[in-house]
Amino acid sequence: MATMTLLQMTQSILSSMGSDEVNSIGDTNESLQVANIVQQTYYNMLGRYDLPEHNQLTQLVSSNNLNTPVLMTRPSGTSRIEWVKYFDTNPADGNTFTDQYGSYSHDLNTDLQNNQNGWATTSTTTNTIAVGAQTFTIPAGLSIAVGNTAFCYVSLNPEIYMSGTVTGYSGTTLNLNITATFGTGSYSLWNLSQNTTNQFGPGYKDVPLIPVDQFINMTNTFNPSEPDVFSFDLNVTSNVTGQSSKYTFYYKNDRQPMYCCIISNYYVIFDSFDNTQDSTLQSSKTMTMTWGIPNFVMEDGFVPIIDEQHFPLFLADSKSLAFFELKQQDHKKAELEVDRQLVSLQKWKAISGKPTYFEELPNFGRRGGGFYGGERGYGSNSSSFSR
Repeated sequence: MATMTLLQMTQSILSSMGSDEVNSIGDTNESLQVANIVQQTYYNMLGRYDLPEHNQLTQLVSSNNLNTPVLMTRPSGTSRIEWVKYFDTNPADGNTFTDQYGSYSHDLNTDLQNNQNGWATTSTTTNTIAVGAQTFTIPAGLSIAVGNTAFCYVSLNPEIYMSGTVTGYSGTTLNLNITATFGTGSYSLWNLSQNTTNQFGPGYKDVPLIPVDQFINMTNTFNPSEPDVFSFDLNVTSNVTGQSSKYTFYYKNDRQPMYCCIISNYYVIFDSFDNTQDSTLQSSKTMTMTWGIPNFVMEDGFVPIIDEQHFPLFLADSKSLAFFELKQQDHKKAELEVDRQLVSLQKWKAISGKPTYFEELPNFGRRGGGFYGGERGYGSNSSSFSR
């Protein structure tokens, strides 16, 4: 069944009830009541089922405040965050951390890892994206050798970059042979680095959501006396008492975000940011998978955002509720159809939600494991920083 407009759904339900025909949802009190029931049914479905058509990519909202650089907020119109990624514009960092909350040594065979970060620098030389010889003016004295791989990406737009090899380095002059590019144009603010971590240029990296208590326990291990550790205060209003309380959170300013948590179903707090790239975490560099809350418009031509596969359930459920509320009687066929569609929906979800072969493999000592086949979302223990 194809999707229908609000007017078409209203007309279909009125016809089933033996009511007068209408040309608009506002023609009669009964047609308006039916339209309101359709709206109510729609929001009931949103709260009752996780419909994949409401699963969407969005971006977090940055605080843009130098005093709270690791604080972001959930975008409006979303009800749940599944996962968070942040665009790492500093390939030289390699995400290689050595503290107990950042080390991958418990998961990976470190003998197979190259943990050398190589060199990294910046340049204000104006160059045009193109293959062939390119020259940059950079600081002298860096450990750069002929034959090193090199990545050059635009500081303000890291999706645009060039890659190649070093052909010469003398004084402040770096000569490169560019063999691959992405994007076009001329730019004068560049980040340059060596690729020793098998990372091809900038890209999105996972920032696992962890429970609030674990996040606080982790960040409380940061030593405020160290030069890369800072703090900020967050006022949180209680949903129960309405009173506001102030809490202090610690963070680091010299690395890619590694973990985050959600406070009061609104604030998203990260454990760190890289001040060599930005002064605060940037909305444009975030990528989140969320469950959206679509708006329902009471207009004749409005088409509810719902997949064609689930539309029969939506129509049958609306019809059943309309008969119950307006006729004070059950619609047996509509209720039977609802039951059938629910079985189909659950069967479909069971197939689509089945873990992949990789997710069903042993976790080899991982704890928790929402990202390894378990339930996801910030409401569950979706990941643990303890490994």
